[in-house]
Amino acid sequence: MNYVNYQLDVSDITAHLITVTLSFKPTQAVHELTLPAWIPGSYMIRDFARNIVSINAYDDVGSLKLTQLDKQRWQLSCNNHIIYVRYQVYANDLSVRAAYIDDEVAVLNPACLCLCVSELQTLVHHVDVIKPQADVAASWRLATGLSRASDTPFVGFGRYYADNYQILIDSPLLLGVFTLCEFSINDINHYLVVTGSNLTDLTRFTDDLTKICQQQLNVFGALPDDLDSYWFLLWVTEDGYGGLEHLNSTLLLCSRFDLPTPGVELVDENYQNLLALCSHEYFHTWWVKRLKPACFMQYQLANEQYTSQLWLYEGFTSYFDDLALVHSGLITAESYIKTVEKLISRVTRNPSDQVQSLVDSSFTAWTKFYKQDENAVNAVVSYYAKGALLALCLEAALRQRGLSLQHVVRQLWQRFIATGTPDNALSVVLNELGLSELASQSEQWLHEAKPLPLADTLANLGLKVTLRPMQHGDDFGGEILKKSYGPANLPFIGALTKTVNGQLTISQVYHGGAAHQAGLMVGDQLIALDNRKITNNNFNQLLQRYEINSETILHLFRKDRLLQCSLQLCQSNAQVAIVNISDQTLCDNWLTMDME
Repeated sequence: MNYVNYQLDVSDITAHLITVTLSFKPTQAVHELTLPAWIPGSYMIRDFARNIVSINAYDDVGSLKLTQLDKQRWQLSCNNHIIYVRYQVYANDLSVRAAYIDDEVAVLNPACLCLCVSELQTLVHHVDVIKPQADVAASWRLATGLSRASDTPFVGFGRYYADNYQILIDSPLLLGVFTLCEFSINDINHYLVVTGSNLTDLTRFTDDLTKICQQQLNVFGALPDDLDSYWFLLWVTEDGYGGLEHLNSTLLLCSRFDLPTPGVELVDENYQNLLALCSHEYFHTWWVKRLKPACFMQYQLANEQYTSQLWLYEGFTSYFDDLALVHSGLITAESYIKTVEKLISRVTRNPSDQVQSLVDSSFTAWTKFYKQDENAVNAVVSYYAKGALLALCLEAALRQRGLSLQHVVRQLWQRFIATGTPDNALSVVLNELGLSELASQSEQWLHEAKPLPLADTLANLGLKVTLRPMQHGDDFGGEILKKSYGPANLPFIGALTKTVNGQLTISQVYHGGAAHQAGLMVGDQLIALDNRKITNNNFNQLLQRYEINSETILHLFRKDRLLQCSLQLCQSNAQVAIVNISDQTLCDNWLTMDME
């Protein structure tokens, strides 16, 4: 037996239990079994082993000694017989990172299910997937990017395999009732799998996805040499959003209302977000699944694996995902400019833009970005959003010099595909292109906790960027429209609120804002403004009655104490973006032409 075998059995749908049977031929007296603590692409320790409910080991002779060493490792004493390790895993994580089972679908990530056997990681790994016996699963099929055994039917239950353990845990499986659509890019089959029964237009969705994939291929010039198929595994729920990239597939989560509406030709905001998500994950096929930080060339999944380059891999991807939509003709330039406006505002409206640098945001993702608390707006920069703005600034600077970011991306791909990127990879390529000044500038943008020079830089793309005061918690830019019932400029208290147990409650306080100056804290329950009762529905209406810089008395509960404070309703700093086209020719050249 020169392979490692796993049998996956969705044994109890109601209890969300998967029974896994691992079998292998031992090569030494003692083997160590380990389950990853995290999954590549999602940089947080998730301790998947905590979901193992029971575990035991045996061979043809009898039970074997299995000793747990820590939260995710077991020591197995072996005889010279084939080993069987049987364990049950609780699967009720409604996300793209782990495992989930209900009566409609089973989402299985091998990273959280398949124990790694020491010394055998490089062997071929087989996965035998048993069709669930429950009546609700009678029509279920199986979709995965794993290679299929010759006697296993297409999208059927049976045996699948991976060349090694690293590929196995990079290959999610989706079980359930789904619709399958197929298209081809450069003679490589691509599959769109959509779970459930949905009132949507999958022909249009497939056509749009084909255009996006072709556009992302254009960035790199060719598909990866080792790609023989690609799977979009779309898990549709009543309310969800997310995606995780894999070697030849992506597992996506969306709301059914993100899918295109039949008979509606326009791309609405929900459908645009879904297309951008698909675009984002497909770009990762090159950008982090193959070209990656040098330290990720061999993943170490027992503990955190730090890199300062997430701005490059997630930020650049976040730039090219929406750009592909406008380059493909799926959205208008005007719609894309509004997307840029929101992107800028996501960064500039938070005080953290002047607190944390992009390289620090990348390095501390494990403990800060993925574990955000109420102070995140003041302390944590998004390497996705600000990384995309950095890409936008580089695009503007490169276009001024007759190049484009696409050219730089290709250079990085060709230069470092064999070794992975060092921390200074961008500077290396820019210097090799004779752009030493831009290389130096980009290093400053990366290492300094300062706002990017958006207004000056983006003028090279034909864009005029101005910032205006933030009006409310959901304000992400654009021109202020005067309301019939109140002024265009509203006072902003410098805090976000949410309803908790029926009471409007402070959820985040912006450093330096009116709420901060008044002494308001997260958790404060707002009771009355100038002796008028505050509710979730009337708070903004009350604020509209006051002039900018007026002062009012706010009553609140802090835990069980009734307090009052003086609140000056000042206008916030210029924080959110207005983006207009200032030079149509420059803008058209950027959004309609690919420069190499």
